[in-house]
Amino acid sequence: MNWLRKLLIWLRWIFARKRQHLIPCLDVSALPQKLAPHTLYIIGQNGHRWHVAMICPCGCQATLFMNLLPDEEPCWTLTEHENGSASLHPSVWRNIGCRSHFFLRQGTIQWCRDE
Repeated sequence: MNWLRKLLIWLRWIFARKRQHLIPCLDVSALPQKLAPHTLYIIGQNGHRWHVAMICPCGCQATLFMNLLPDEEPCWTLTEHENGSASLHPSVWRNIGCRSHFFLRQGTIQWCRDE
């Protein structure tokens, strides 16, 4: 029966991974008044991008801003993929509030473990 329990845990993990929704990316010239959850807003104009913003995926409703300008710190790199998803590098780590720590990789949130 132990093998059956392990199989059920493995199947639950596989189906949970398939249910992960890709976070869509929206190019905007200005941040809207109300942000949609599970959406990455890319802020810029004329092919120049300055920031990305999103609502914290933990559910605390905080708005997160990540700088894309290389001459300011901290700075993130945005990579867009063929399937319309995006990745941010390095990770997003809030040191106040909810203290969330995660990567955005190919449109999915990958949580970092607490050490």
